[in-house]
Amino acid sequence: MSPRTPLDHRLIAAIADRLPVGIFVVTAPSGTFVYANDAFQEILGMAPSDAAQAGTYSPSYGIHTPDGALYPEDRLPFARALREKGSVTVDDLVIHRSDGARVFVRAFARPLTDPAGVITHVVIAFIDITEEIRTRSRAVLAEGHLQHLLAHAPIILFAYDRQGIVTLTEGRGLDSLGFRPKELLGRSVFELYANEPKFLSHARRVLAGEEFSNVTQVGSVVLETTFSPIRAATGEVDGAIGVSIDVTERAKAQSRLVEAERLASMGTLSATVAHEINNPLTYILGSLELAASRLSGPAASSSMAREVAGNVEDAREGADRVRRIVRGLQAFARGDDDRTEPTDAVAVLERALEMTDNAIRHRAHLVRDLAPVPPVLANDLRLGQVFVNLLMNASQAIAEGHADANEIRVRSSYDEKKGAVVIAIEDTGSGIAPDLQARIFEPFFTTKPLGVGNGLGLSICHGIVEGFGGSIELESVVGRGTTFRVRLKQSVAATPSAGAERPSAAHGPLRRGRLLIVDDDKKVARSLALLLHSDHDVEVSTEPRAVADRVLAGERFDVILCDLMMPKMTGMDLHALVTEHAPEQAKRFVFVTGGAFTPAADAFIQRVENIVLHKPYDLERLQAALAVHLNR
Repeated sequence: MSPRTPLDHRLIAAIADRLPVGIFVVTAPSGTFVYANDAFQEILGMAPSDAAQAGTYSPSYGIHTPDGALYPEDRLPFARALREKGSVTVDDLVIHRSDGARVFVRAFARPLTDPAGVITHVVIAFIDITEEIRTRSRAVLAEGHLQHLLAHAPIILFAYDRQGIVTLTEGRGLDSLGFRPKELLGRSVFELYANEPKFLSHARRVLAGEEFSNVTQVGSVVLETTFSPIRAATGEVDGAIGVSIDVTERAKAQSRLVEAERLASMGTLSATVAHEINNPLTYILGSLELAASRLSGPAASSSMAREVAGNVEDAREGADRVRRIVRGLQAFARGDDDRTEPTDAVAVLERALEMTDNAIRHRAHLVRDLAPVPPVLANDLRLGQVFVNLLMNASQAIAEGHADANEIRVRSSYDEKKGAVVIAIEDTGSGIAPDLQARIFEPFFTTKPLGVGNGLGLSICHGIVEGFGGSIELESVVGRGTTFRVRLKQSVAATPSAGAERPSAAHGPLRRGRLLIVDDDKKVARSLALLLHSDHDVEVSTEPRAVADRVLAGERFDVILCDLMMPKMTGMDLHALVTEHAPEQAKRFVFVTGGAFTPAADAFIQRVENIVLHKPYDLERLQAALAVHLNR
């Protein structure tokens, strides 16, 4: 081996000046400067100082701690290398340069000794780690942001290995499931969900390599979860990771939207069904009315006639019940009607009982304790909505199969001191716990499962009744039942609104009149004609345009019974035409309607001064309407 060739000191210095590492050599123990390369000045922003000695390095070179204090001299690399007699590393030095820059430095110090082992010099090498520190700070900040996100976002981040052992559980969403972050670490998902086949199926699918998403309800919480397999470098599934988002509110919103759409479609369907039923029901009731009148004369003495008369009366009662149910459907269909007017609360309650009869009779015995009460200021439709909701709640609080042992009682009374009508609905059901009673009227609060109740029913009822200036009171005992009391202000006025069907009034004998029936349904028109022909001169037309021609040509009638909605020409159009050319005949219109209300028809009914009869009408209301024009 050839001997090493000694390097020239100038060559060594030139090499050192090209290194990206600062080099600083001082004597020991004084710390007097001996040598520094170019990188020293680049990093520290200043040239070495001959005046700097051990004990003055920090102020001389601006060496500080990360928190801004002058760095303690006894912790500097020089002092530690002398004290520890070996190599040391210090990586928390911050140089405050004269140009205002802050440079983070990592320093390495090593003592040099003479042949006797005495330390004569200390060599200090240092590098600029500012970017490393900044990168580390950004990473710490990012991790802090992630932890903050996980702590506050309604999500669950989880992972488990190929054996199903949980390796990660984070996120505020765990609170809703009753867990804390990291609480499930080390546990097996196959043990945690041993009694939940759907969750076990999810775990097996993702560990088999499938990536998928689904929505699952856990108790009262609805989670949307994305499952993804974790694969090793070889492509083999090494575990699974997933993210669950709490979408309970979204699910409730969707449920409410479905409910709203269902109600809207039911409203449309109700209007259509009511209209289709009302026409045949009109001539059924008319025919039964006619049959009853014919069976009430001398021919009714035979036993067979009496039996037939009884059958006819039963049929009339059944048809009248259908009529009341259809009227309830019509009220439900007219969901945009928010007018308040003097309202018979007991009559509205009776209609609500008709509509909920099937739900009630399978669960409880219905007891009516309905005293006459003054009219209240309310809206027929909205008040009916309140009563139907309360009656349905009462029935649902009672389990099926024990109707004889349970009771739903409805009461009406008048609080004279407060000028209020009180409607009470009492049940012998399960009752409501005291801690829930304070929240029972809160929006979206429900004790029913998702999809069964959306928590809006009682809240809406509360809002409706308060909108009328009234109140709802609750009394309940767990295991004994619940009572809701609806208090409504007495109406000062007691006259029906324009366009309302006027109640029958006492009237004397009617003079014989010339009547014209205009209806596109021939059977309805014929039935009405048969009821009236013995006392009046009755004509029937199914063509409103032909009627218009006759009236405009000069024909006059005492009463024109006109259907409101007809396909070729509506009763409204006919009335407008007659009003223009024969206004005295327009006043003699009595409108009849099956309940298919368009916005224009609804506005017309509220505006017109003529009487409006709702199909199917009974003979008493019909006679009262005729009496307006035919009283002697």
